[in-house]
Order: sequence, then C-alpha cells, then structure tokens
Amino acid sequence: MLTALRQFSDRLLGRGSAAITVPVMDGTLKPNRRLDEAAVLAELPGIDDLAWDGQALWASAGPVLWRLDAGRLGEQRRFDADISAFAFSRQGRLAVALAGRQVLVFGADGAVVARLDHLAGQPLRCVNALAWQDEDALLFTDGSLTHGPADWSRDLMTLGRSGRAARWWLPSGEAELLAKGLAHAYGVLPASGGVLLAEPWRHRVLLHGANTANGANGAGATGPLLAELPGYPSRLAPAADGGFWLSCFVCRTQLVEFVLREPAYRQRMVAEIAPEHWIAPALSSGHSFLEPLQGAGVKNMGVLKPWAPPRSYGLVLQVSANGRVLQSLHSQVDGRHHGITAVLEHGGRLYAASKGSGRLLCVDLHPQQGDAA
Repeated sequence: MLTALRQFSDRLLGRGSAAITVPVMDGTLKPNRRLDEAAVLAELPGIDDLAWDGQALWASAGPVLWRLDAGRLGEQRRFDADISAFAFSRQGRLAVALAGRQVLVFGADGAVVARLDHLAGQPLRCVNALAWQDEDALLFTDGSLTHGPADWSRDLMTLGRSGRAARWWLPSGEAELLAKGLAHAYGVLPASGGVLLAEPWRHRVLLHGANTANGANGAGATGPLLAELPGYPSRLAPAADGGFWLSCFVCRTQLVEFVLREPAYRQRMVAEIAPEHWIAPALSSGHSFLEPLQGAGVKNMGVLKPWAPPRSYGLVLQVSANGRVLQSLHSQVDGRHHGITAVLEHGGRLYAASKGSGRLLCVDLHPQQGDAA
C-alpha cells in the first residue's frame, strides 16, 4: 500500500522514479577525449567482450574468438553462434556463452567439459557476462528471460525486469541463483565484499553479500554500491589498484527518460517503428537522417556539438572498492569510439572494446610526463 502511494505521489509531482532528470557529468565524470585519443589495436566489426588468458589478450567478435599476442591478431576459434560472453580461469579453462542461450566450459585439451542451458527451471536466454570466482565456480548474468543479447534496446523500452545472476558450481553441475527480477543484468565480478552485479536499467551496480559461499542458496543481502549513474552500466573488470573498471555501453538522456515514462507513446513506438529509429540509446549513431533528434542535438553549421544529448557515447569508469568514482574516460557525442561493452586492465594499459565503432582500443594509464597529450 505504501509503495503504491509513493509511486502515485512520484508520478503526480514528477519526482523519485517519475523524474526525468539525468545526473550531470562533472567532477571525476567531467567529459574528456581519452577514448577518442586511444590507440587502435585492431579493427574488429562486432567486437564485444575481452579476456586475458595469462599470456595474451583475447576478444570476441560475432562467432569468432581472436587472440592478440605481440601485436599480431589471429583467429583462434569459430563457433556456430555469436559469442555473447567469454572468460578464462586462472588455470586457463575457457568459458563461452553462445547466443545467450548456453554456456560451455572447455578443458585444457579444447574439449567441452561442462554445459549449462537452464537456470532455476527456466532456459537461459541472455547470458551476456561471465567471470570465474575460482576454478570450481563460474559467475554469470542472464540479462532477460524474454530478449536475447542483441535485443537489449527492446528490453529497455519494454521496461524489462527479468534479469538474473547466478553462480554455477562445476563439480556438481548445479547453478545457484544469486539475484532475480533485475532491471536487466549485464555484468558480474567477484569482489572481497561478495559479488558485484551491473543493473543497467536502474543505472546502478549492486553488491551481493559475501555469505553466499559454498552453496548457501544465494543467502545474503543485495544492495546498491554505486547508484544514479549517467549511463547504463555493463561489464566489470578488476582494477590493479583495487576496485574495478566499469563500462557504460550507452548513456542516458532526458528525452529517453521521458519516453520511458509515457506508456502509450512508448508502446506504439515499439509496435509500429523500426528499432533503429526508436527514441532509444544506441551503440553508434549518425548513420541516417531518420535517427531521432532533440533540439540540442541538431547540427549547427554542419557540426554536432560534443555536449549535445548523446544517442550514443563512450564511457568507462574506474571505481574504488567502496563505490567512489575515481576517474572516467570518454568518447563524446562527436567522437568515434562509442558503445564500450568491455574493458580489461593489464600491464599499465586499459583495453576497451568499442562495439559501436568495431575497434579494439588501448589507453596508457601511466603516460610519461611528456606524453600526457
């Protein structure tokens, strides 16, 4: 009863969950050009996820796994379906999610040693992030029960609330549900305080309590560690200095927030208009004059201003273990490297997958004094 009254009050007064305001990018979130100035290591259309196998960097693009070693890029494995996530364990075991519907684990000899396609009696639909907690436990997020990984925009515009996160115990083959009913789920990482989960449609990162170890049936509190983000968070990666890196694959705008709160308009738009022309975020933009605009996003003298409302954007955050944003890397509205879907730190460098541009990027995190530009 109290929840219903609060929701009615929010809608009446335009506050709380009914507000269409978007957090301002300032302070450590102040826009910069670091992603646009990043070195381009490879052109990989469809690049999506990144992982380190202990010796070299790997990237997924469509159904192919690529390996970058000593500056040379080579195809390593090709599957029958698109790779929606992958990860290596410390001992080199490879876990791969295919089309969001199944997770395969490969042994050192390349053979499949475990397979998962159901969770809590329901088939997997949108597995989009994997992370090894140890050699016997694999964490993953299943973004939606109704929409696949490529259909994330439809899940957003239909107010999807069916995301799940789980831990798969490989010795027993059982999958333990950690969280359900998430407003999409797109990113998971083990942490000293438990398990970190990215919940993009609520613009936050959750911390699932540490007392879930060894089959405690998911017991433990889940609460926000980082909230009210200006973008939609996705995959996470550990930071060398502690804490984690967080990719925000798209950013929020007041126009999209407004549409999300107008059910009649939103439902007609989804039913009658092609998805690429929805008033919705995108991994890249500027390809068609049919794309939706709002006043500040109209080109002036043929130039799109970098502070225009972003239909697509590039954003990566470094976050401390206690949830404080330490720094941010941007590709602004007029930039090229949008749609950052994965990041990985190694050897003083930050690697980023820009799915919007189809590029593998590298940023030097500790440039020499004379190389600061």
